[in-house]
Amino acid sequence: GAAYSLLDSKKGMRESITSNAWNYADRSGMLYIACDNGCCRMNMKEYDELTHSYRLMVAKLTADDVTMDLKADNELTLDRSTQSVIFYPEVLNYSINNPNVSYYLEGYDKTETIIPQSELGEVEYDNLPVGEYVFHLAVLSEDESEKTEEVTYRIKKEADLYDYWWFSFYIIGVFAVAIAWLTWFITRTWLQRIIKLQRKELELEKNKVQMGNETILAIAKTVDAKDPTTAYHSMRVSEYSVMIARKIGYSDEAVENIRKTALLHDIGKIKIPDVILNKPGKLTEDEYEIMKKHTIYGGEILKGFTLIDHVADGALYHHERWDGKGYPYGLKGEAIPLNARIIAVADAFDAMTAKRVYRDRMDFRYVLREMRSGRGKQFDPELLDIFLELIETGKIDVEALYDDSIDPEIRKSATHSAVITALQTEVLMADKKYTTGILKSGTK
Repeated sequence: GAAYSLLDSKKGMRESITSNAWNYADRSGMLYIACDNGCCRMNMKEYDELTHSYRLMVAKLTADDVTMDLKADNELTLDRSTQSVIFYPEVLNYSINNPNVSYYLEGYDKTETIIPQSELGEVEYDNLPVGEYVFHLAVLSEDESEKTEEVTYRIKKEADLYDYWWFSFYIIGVFAVAIAWLTWFITRTWLQRIIKLQRKELELEKNKVQMGNETILAIAKTVDAKDPTTAYHSMRVSEYSVMIARKIGYSDEAVENIRKTALLHDIGKIKIPDVILNKPGKLTEDEYEIMKKHTIYGGEILKGFTLIDHVADGALYHHERWDGKGYPYGLKGEAIPLNARIIAVADAFDAMTAKRVYRDRMDFRYVLREMRSGRGKQFDPELLDIFLELIETGKIDVEALYDDSIDPEIRKSATHSAVITALQTEVLMADKKYTTGILKSGTK
């Protein structure tokens, strides 16, 4: 069926319709209705016009008990500290209708609030975030499908610097930089302290190495000094041993270790009586037994010497033989420590090519025959072959050993300088090794 509107006071009828009267509508759409106090005329095309006779406004608002005027064409700015905002909406109704009205705060409210005009009162918002808002007030059509009248008011709650999104990133960045700087400063201070302590340790280590080397050299000179005819014997044995060690692939550290071990190989002779050590003739059996004890004495003296790894091996075993017929224990083959086997070759060669109190140096051809005849018997065959190769290639200057025209003191000092240079080189190597260790530990 057709939809009809009830003509009552809500539709603008101010009079009561007479029940027994005729009504009339002309062609223009004007309707004449008989009422108890006369005729009421209504234009059927615009009969609902009176429902649009409204005036909407929000004249003021209160921000934390401070009242402010609102204007539709201006934006009102509120202080950031504002906690409470109250709007006072008004609908001036020039009709007798009671339409539904709606309001909402754009930017805050999720939905509109719809109420009859007669129930419209103040609208309050608490703790609004900073930002921009629009307050909407509207009169709705009878079926609420459209807004017949609407007014809007813009307000803005000011933002401080710390309210902007980028401010958080700024603070985080500043905090991160501060933490990074503080970490760097603490780490730098800590590392400087560690490096300072390590430098002190390095100096102590260098001094320790230097003193150790000087001590070893002094001991070697003291041992050699007991027999003037064997002066610098330990130093030459040391140099020969180093040459062999390098040929068989010793590391720099191992080379320096055998250098020192060889320097001290005869340290046990300190306890041998001078009358036996410097006897110009052949030793008796008893004297020879006493002389052989210098290996045992050397081992005892050096067993607690911690500056050099296995330093006692050189003193204790350098008279052991490959075939097991040596002394003091009769060790055989590879049971003899490698350093002792190397020193045995160098010691035997220097003993035969140097003058002794009881004889002159031996003929070099005889020395070579004796060395070769000891291959696999007295000496480790591989080590002997390496030593003979050093002689054949001129690495060991045999002519200098036998050339009496060369001042013995020059020869001695030259050998002495070589040892001094080697020991100084070791100090530098120890320095470099220790510094590298510091750098590695600091990186970690």
